[in-house]
Amino acid sequence: MDGRSAGTARPRGRGDSGRVRNGEATMTKGQKNSNSYSHTVGRRLRRRPGRDGGGREAEIITMAKVENQIEDTGTAVAGAPKTGEGAALPVLIMMLGRGRVGKTATATTLIQYYRSAGGQLQVWNADQQNETHSLSRFHMDALEPRPGSTFEDRKRWLEDRIQDQSRARFHALIDFPGGDSTVLKLAQETRLVRLLKRMGIRPVAVHVVGPEKADLDYLRHMAAADVFMPEATLIVLNGGLVQSGQSVDQSFAEIMTDSAVRDAVSKGAVVITMPALPCMSEIMDLGISFRDAADGRFEGDEELLSLFDRARTEIFLEEELPEALGGIPLAWTPAAKEA
Repeated sequence: MDGRSAGTARPRGRGDSGRVRNGEATMTKGQKNSNSYSHTVGRRLRRRPGRDGGGREAEIITMAKVENQIEDTGTAVAGAPKTGEGAALPVLIMMLGRGRVGKTATATTLIQYYRSAGGQLQVWNADQQNETHSLSRFHMDALEPRPGSTFEDRKRWLEDRIQDQSRARFHALIDFPGGDSTVLKLAQETRLVRLLKRMGIRPVAVHVVGPEKADLDYLRHMAAADVFMPEATLIVLNGGLVQSGQSVDQSFAEIMTDSAVRDAVSKGAVVITMPALPCMSEIMDLGISFRDAADGRFEGDEELLSLFDRARTEIFLEEELPEALGGIPLAWTPAAKEA
């Protein structure tokens, strides 16, 4: 759903210079990786003047030094992955929450919106439980773990993707299964927010919730354990889950007054409401983009959406969505381009 007909095939190659396998780039014989960098300790080699003008010494770049310079300038130290002077950090958008709250629909909405605006980001699909409406169906370039991967396999796969992001400096969005514990486990083992900051990546936690109080359980657990509450935390109220005859304000009144939301907001979290699109489920079933739905571009000659639903989709895409997402700080989005 990124502006072209969707399909299930994912790219399997990257020309003759390298290969892509399950999201892992492998180098061919004799090929050098110009972005190689150790994320625990980096070394920058510099020329040390001497009698013969030769000789080099290794300057140790500790992670503390990386973190201090990121705090001061927003960029990593020389020798570490760079963002460019004054450039925004690459963002890692993590879709979190329990199942059946519209997490994947929200994820593909964000991807389409930012890509249509010129933003470039990788799509990582860690939700192997959702085959019908997974990101891999809507975005053919989505990377995903090998089928049948164990929990430890998926955790290692995520670590590899994040290290790729730190080296290559791109934006990314990852979708997890409902209630998944990968982020929680990784955060407990590595102090993930601090680690990502040291790697020059801005983590953005996106908690998608409906009107039920139980939809806040994941946010509440993360906050109570204090393991993954980055400064960039976005709480998305899914207006598509509001029952007919009720207003958004009425439906989410208890959510907005819950201590988990109030505490998160007091620490800098932002709350937005995702507008409802009555034909969202039909578009998701078709596996097409909002743009194609609004323009009536379907496979074959059959009209799969009525003119009324096409008009609703156009209003959602061009008016309601920009207004809703305009409340997100620019630095939290793929619109914050790298230099």
